[in-house]
Amino acid sequence: MPPRRRLTVALVVTGALANEIDGLRRALGAKALERIAPHCTLIAPVNVREESIEAVLSNVRAAAGKSAPIAVNLGPLATFWPRTPVLYLAVSGDLDAMTVLRTNLGAGPLAPPPARSERDFVAHLTLDQRIEPSRLPHAMAALADYRATYCFEQVTVLEQDANHRWQPLADAALGKPVVAGRGSLDLELSVVERPDPVVAAWADEQWAGHSRERYGEGPRPVKPYALVARADGRPVGFADGEIRGPVLRIGRLIVSPEWRSLGVGSHLLRALERLGLERGCGRVRLETLSGGRAEQFYAEHGYVVTATLPRWREEGDFVLMERDIVVTVGGSASQGRIENDSRHPSPAGSDGLN
Repeated sequence: MPPRRRLTVALVVTGALANEIDGLRRALGAKALERIAPHCTLIAPVNVREESIEAVLSNVRAAAGKSAPIAVNLGPLATFWPRTPVLYLAVSGDLDAMTVLRTNLGAGPLAPPPARSERDFVAHLTLDQRIEPSRLPHAMAALADYRATYCFEQVTVLEQDANHRWQPLADAALGKPVVAGRGSLDLELSVVERPDPVVAAWADEQWAGHSRERYGEGPRPVKPYALVARADGRPVGFADGEIRGPVLRIGRLIVSPEWRSLGVGSHLLRALERLGLERGCGRVRLETLSGGRAEQFYAEHGYVVTATLPRWREEGDFVLMERDIVVTVGGSASQGRIENDSRHPSPAGSDGLN
């Protein structure tokens, strides 16, 4: 039998309200807390053949394009008990638009199996789908006054992974896409949080072709890395980034506040340089806030400013800093190893976030 993927389509709550609702779910002991984000289900989980994924995503984009952002009110608490032990936030507001969106989504590959009996659609946001019935009156009394408002601006396709967690697969903005161009050139421009698998595969193929044209066959791939420093079994420092050919780029270098000025940042930095040597890199590169403590920290460890980046991030001025992975052994340059350098413990906060 051809492989199938289990998908669902939902309006997912994000941002501060998502954190707030997850707090309610955690207090209730909801077992699904780690498996799926707060959401309003539009299409119940359905198994879809691999060859139908592109059609599914196309239909989701088309349905989203026919809708507008959907404003809703969340609360009060309600339950489906005694039919099922589900505790949820009632959803009111622009339910007509939600119903039309759901109808448009439930076509083609996302149509329910013929054997599945359709229930009346009740817009809701589940807090706990298996709450102990004896706890229902107490939970509903404690949260009787909970209310919130939210505007859904996109619809999300989620896929169930091997651990039964629902991961975002693709999203589509609610509203007509922007069309640019005139005459025979009509470009549909869509803003999404993540490219869907079809777009991602196309982009990877195009970029690989560009790389072959620009750099020849066999360009070295971009390889991410992460480095963790632990003390007494708990993390106190972290660094990540990627290796791009002969350059190791530092994306983030973080040290827990209570462990700063103790040399943790220096040890992380030297470990990154050793990693670069092992992976065939000759240079380390990073961007950091101009004039900040982190710039001073890196300068003390041999990094030099090679470019300025005005208003590079959140209107702040940054600098590009680099260091060749070269050490002096016996008066001569060598790339054989990096010696530990603990002469310059990191100043407090200097390597908090670069």
